[in-house]
Amino acid sequence: MFKTKISKVLGVVLTAAMVLSMFTVAAPVAAANQDWSKISLPGSGATGGYVVSTPSVRFDNIGILEWNADKSAVYATAEYDGVMCVFKSTDSGRSWKMVFEDGAVYTLAASGRIFDMVASSVNANEVYFTDGHDIFTTKDGGATWNKMSNLYTYAASNFVTAIPTGIIVTLDTAVVGATKYIFAGTASLGVAPGANGVYMCQETAFGMSWTDLDVINQRETAWGGCNVWDVVVDPTDFATKQGVIAVAEDTTVGSEATYITAKYFGNQWNMPSTCIDTAVEENNTDSITGIYHAELWLPSDFNSNVASGKFQGWLALQTSAGQGDVYLWYGNTLTTIDLNVRGYSAGVGTATEVTDIDGIGGIADARLIIGGYNIATASAPLTWYSSDRLTFSANVKAPTGAASSWGLSVATVTVLAMGDYNTSGKALAGTAGWDCGVSYTADFGKTWNTISMMRQAIVSVDNMAGNLFIVTSDYAEESVWRFSDGVYERVFSTSMVSEDGTTIDVAVSPAGDALFVATINGTMVWRSLVDQTTGKLGQIFTAQVSSITTVDSAALINSWFVSNANTILIGGNNVVYQTSTNGVLWFIRTCSVGIVTSFAVSTDGSTLVAGGSTGAISKSVDGGITWGTATAATTITSSVPVVTFQNGSNSVVYLTGENGGAFKYDFAATTPAWVQIDNAVTTGETFDSGAYADVDNGVGIFSGIASGGNVLYVLDGTWDNVIRITNVGTSYKAGIIPAPATAGSATKLIGAAAPGANVLYGIFDDELYVYTDKMAVPVANVQATKITTTGFTITWDALNVDNSNITVEYYIVITDAATAVKVCYGLPTGAGTTTATTLKVTGLDEDTVYQISVWAVDPVMSFVGTASVATQPEKLTYTFNLMPTNGASNVPVKPVFAWDSVVTAVSYDLVLSTDPTFADATKVLATKNLTTNYWAYDGTLSNSTSYYWKVRVNTANSTSEWFPAVFTTVKADAAPVEVNNPPAITLTVPQAETPAYIWLIVAVGAVLTVAVIVLIVRTRRVV
Repeated sequence: MFKTKISKVLGVVLTAAMVLSMFTVAAPVAAANQDWSKISLPGSGATGGYVVSTPSVRFDNIGILEWNADKSAVYATAEYDGVMCVFKSTDSGRSWKMVFEDGAVYTLAASGRIFDMVASSVNANEVYFTDGHDIFTTKDGGATWNKMSNLYTYAASNFVTAIPTGIIVTLDTAVVGATKYIFAGTASLGVAPGANGVYMCQETAFGMSWTDLDVINQRETAWGGCNVWDVVVDPTDFATKQGVIAVAEDTTVGSEATYITAKYFGNQWNMPSTCIDTAVEENNTDSITGIYHAELWLPSDFNSNVASGKFQGWLALQTSAGQGDVYLWYGNTLTTIDLNVRGYSAGVGTATEVTDIDGIGGIADARLIIGGYNIATASAPLTWYSSDRLTFSANVKAPTGAASSWGLSVATVTVLAMGDYNTSGKALAGTAGWDCGVSYTADFGKTWNTISMMRQAIVSVDNMAGNLFIVTSDYAEESVWRFSDGVYERVFSTSMVSEDGTTIDVAVSPAGDALFVATINGTMVWRSLVDQTTGKLGQIFTAQVSSITTVDSAALINSWFVSNANTILIGGNNVVYQTSTNGVLWFIRTCSVGIVTSFAVSTDGSTLVAGGSTGAISKSVDGGITWGTATAATTITSSVPVVTFQNGSNSVVYLTGENGGAFKYDFAATTPAWVQIDNAVTTGETFDSGAYADVDNGVGIFSGIASGGNVLYVLDGTWDNVIRITNVGTSYKAGIIPAPATAGSATKLIGAAAPGANVLYGIFDDELYVYTDKMAVPVANVQATKITTTGFTITWDALNVDNSNITVEYYIVITDAATAVKVCYGLPTGAGTTTATTLKVTGLDEDTVYQISVWAVDPVMSFVGTASVATQPEKLTYTFNLMPTNGASNVPVKPVFAWDSVVTAVSYDLVLSTDPTFADATKVLATKNLTTNYWAYDGTLSNSTSYYWKVRVNTANSTSEWFPAVFTTVKADAAPVEVNNPPAITLTVPQAETPAYIWLIVAVGAVLTVAVIVLIVRTRRVV
């Protein structure tokens, strides 16, 4: 307390329909893409924040939880590896730093136990604790510790009254100005009581001398002996009243009794004018003896003036004789009031021992948190909560823990309220013994989850589900962890229940409204619904009212599947046990696949399949009520097959198993049959196919979302890697995702499907890893640019995997579209890959259509990105007999354009302009698309003017480059030339097989014909 007195399997696979609803927030790690990243689980030791134990070094006996002055840090005492230590937490008990270890610098007394710890009320770095003999203090937040003046050594030489015979069991401090005072109470623990009392030391005085405040004798009638179980200074006005309050036991033979006694203003104890002794009596009648521990809690507005109405406190009492409880104390009254935290019946209070009490608030508004146990089951920790400070509510889900090894074999529970406990309900509890730890509540102690200093270790990770529930195993106990709001909490432990079976498993309903825990090879199932206080799953678990044994006494849970918050399927031997009432009623459904080892559901939720030990599967379309005839077995049977639906399909199922292989079955096929796909990769260039890209021992299977095909992931338990199989149609390509470098044996694969980024969770021994596959997409925006007659440049978008540590490599294949002949693999210089996103290709045939295929092939293969491109046909040149020729002069103002025809041409483009760049559209005289290889200008050009023209060839595949030319028209004469009906020019286009010299003759003839016409015209000119 803070002393306010000092101011097995989920069928191995969860399919996409379920998983998408599960992983809605980030896992506790920045998930690397195309590489495994380890998910941080609750850690052990100094580097792990002392959250869990290691198998060889265990926590035990968490004894005290204490705030520092400003509540920025919590200090705790606990045994670690059998040695008493002090730990410090600056995150409200989530993780710890060891600040004191017995024997490292100082050695504690023979008991090796810390009996009390108290923090300074004014200095956040100042803390004190006692081992029963010495008092240690730190002034620097635990970095260093010093011993104070020894009470016993000093008393032996200087005390004139009785030297304490017991040990120091309680401490408190006070500050008056610059003077610090330390108060210690002693008691004889487990032995005959003697002369004990309250002792005071002025810490800042030279020699730190001790004063006996003499509880035994400074009273009207001296006691025969004394034990002091708690000492508290007045928390509000000690400097004025010098009030010291103690829970003291009068051990006088024959008149043993327990009192809350106080002294004020330096007077003796039990002064009627200020504060008489108040007897603590069980059921308000019986004197109490045999005290083992006491804690007095005072409200924040405590006032020792009786008239104030605030002179009161609450006493938590633990005894060895069943007289413990919470007692209400009013100052200056004769007896306390037994509040009976567990009720009162037939004149006798139920036997409850209370080991600690804490709270936040004042007399009128304080809320209390109490820890203890029922004496009938003394090794089970319990807590209670009170909002009115008079009545108490017991926890529904207690902190885990057991009997302490300190003296009595009972549960020792220490509690610590958070600073806002009275409004938030947040508090910590520390326990001892088997499965001890520091637990956390956010609902005023109704439900507790263990968060740190756990005795249990994480030896293996068994499964995971939802967002984010993880099953881990110790050698003897198993735990379910919830990752929420950035922190882990253990929400279930087999130490909480009496489970059967060999292990436990966890599953979340597809709607996310129920969490289930089941015992594999057992019969039990527990359910947790969304808690109304915290809004979370996993706060309270309730066992089903009946189990599968009600319909089959020999039934065991081999595999299981959760359809919704009430419907569960459990795999048996050629049967499925089904309930739609969360276990109120169970039914047997025939499913003839041998021992049912795995279930899967289609993406749309309409279809279920069950896989069994025969290697066959059976289908259900009514939620598991009826099952169809089993399929044939796979060619390689497996005793533990696991199945999954192809993402987006309700007919295609994939299966793998311990005997290897990955198989596909399509219920909708004309002739359904198993097809093995892991070793059926395409021959030749298979890109990411490894030499051993086949499944030897399938322990997990998952179908993800892919753009451009399908992608299947199979976890191989022999090689500890993932076989990644992509397929488009019937073409399969298998590659390998290597195991994490530091991982152990692979056991489970669980996936979350998402467009462009499938997330895989892999379990390897005691570690959990995540892998984000962002390469299940096609290479995008494949294009060909800078196209020539013999090649082009290929460009594509980089496949972004969002990880600077990943280098993506690409593979390119170029295929002749007409012949399907691959003319180029990898790079033009030979087979290989490139990390660039551009590639220049040369040496191809002209005017030919090619198919470009681009894959990212490293670290794994993407789907193909494609483009179709044709090389250019040869462009026209001078040798194609262009007319007018380039640079010609004296060209008629009504020219005829002609060139040699091209066999593959389907048309020609011609542009005539006065702009040599052809850029100015206002200067373009003609733009033609021609099916002939000639064209007569249908206008009249200007004389003595340069004109620019260009022509190109269009084929069925492509377009050639432009061939440009220039000519100058004839000069103008004195008088215009009149031409009357010149004969038409007809050009006959020769066939492709016409010899070249014939073309030459025709061209020359045409030129001579034009020349003759010109001469005739000139001879007819009028002079």
